[in-house]
Amino acid sequence: MLPILRERALLFAVYLTLLALFPVNTPFDSKLTLPTTVSLLREGNINLDEYAPTFETYRHGLYEREGHLYNFFPLGPSLAALPLVALTDGAARLAEPLGHVHPSFSRPVARWRALYDATGALPLEDWNDPQRLFASVMVALAGVVMYALGRQTLSRPRALLLSTAFVFCTPALSTASRALWQHGPSMLCLSWVLLCLVKARAEPRYAGWAGLPLALSYVMRPTNGVSVLLLSVYVLWTHPRQAVKFCTGALVVAVPWCALNLAHYGSVLAPYYDSQRLETNLALFAEALAGNLVSPARGLLVFTPLVLLSFWGLVLERRAGTFTRLHGFLLGAFVLHWLAISSFPHWWAGHSYGPRFFTDMVPYLFFFLVPVVRELGWSGERARRPLTATFAVLALVSLAIHIHGASSRKVYQWNSTPVDLDFHPERLWDWSDPQFLGRRS
Repeated sequence: MLPILRERALLFAVYLTLLALFPVNTPFDSKLTLPTTVSLLREGNINLDEYAPTFETYRHGLYEREGHLYNFFPLGPSLAALPLVALTDGAARLAEPLGHVHPSFSRPVARWRALYDATGALPLEDWNDPQRLFASVMVALAGVVMYALGRQTLSRPRALLLSTAFVFCTPALSTASRALWQHGPSMLCLSWVLLCLVKARAEPRYAGWAGLPLALSYVMRPTNGVSVLLLSVYVLWTHPRQAVKFCTGALVVAVPWCALNLAHYGSVLAPYYDSQRLETNLALFAEALAGNLVSPARGLLVFTPLVLLSFWGLVLERRAGTFTRLHGFLLGAFVLHWLAISSFPHWWAGHSYGPRFFTDMVPYLFFFLVPVVRELGWSGERARRPLTATFAVLALVSLAIHIHGASSRKVYQWNSTPVDLDFHPERLWDWSDPQFLGRRS
């Protein structure tokens, strides 16, 4: 057990270090995530009243009710950041005496302590780098979980290939690790659920443990309601003896979360979860369905062509007779998620990079990729050279696109230059100026 923990701790450290080296941060919808976390730690509530002067000029993502100020976006990422913020603040307090040794100790500690203790007009920009670091922690943890999932059926090198591609060849790098969007914690929760369900094939008791992270995934992001519904049905159908354990884990999350919503918003669900935010225009819906797959600005298959092989993986499972009920439910979740994100009026996810709304589905797509990784090989009688070459090319293209998204600010300037994408969505289909090239300045 100890060697396994060391191996995975080392893998986490490597992933985190590499993710943290990429300079771009994108704290757009997540500006109020960490102030909410600090409010929870210092005052035991989720309102932002102590920062009221901040909102005389900054209003994005602000929700007001009965004289109190709240972050409109889901509470989940703020809750996920709680242990990270608490540990960082604790470490900063312990390190304060070292400030007398050298300025390299005193400056970052003083900067953190001032930010953590601040009230009134809050310098929101100062939270950008901590956000990026904490988001990278979430993605690195998800990468380790994906490695553990791969190790259920793959050799160590192949599982490492799977998890490394998961972290660096997908929106995990260019979106989820750049700020505390909902997507990083969501990916971590869904990867954890998936690992439980894969391990449950051999030991059914693991299915019972899936209830807690599955409920947490919904707290992180409402579109995960699709996964909550389908995977709950899967567990109750496939592992009925684990139903009590599964439901108990889910209720441990659901009951206090609903109580918190009732106390602050007067309803079981927070305002962000309102279904009226969906679109009913059929023409726009059809465009969104196509755009989420093949738009040069938001298409999943354009920005992450490696996942084309995920669907080939399902073909391989079918041919081998190993296509299971779990594969079917996950495929159903992917399709319904695609329908759900295509129902938003702003299906392109505002000023973001690539297929942000598809980020949460990356764990499922990489589970489908497992049989492909198993078949890779260049030498020997059973070598699959065409498949291996195709995998290598698609992985390298995906890697280059997502590294560019995590390294270049031009790809984000593209959203507003030469005209704002939100007011000129026709740019989503302009192949002469695709976002991943980031040629505008």
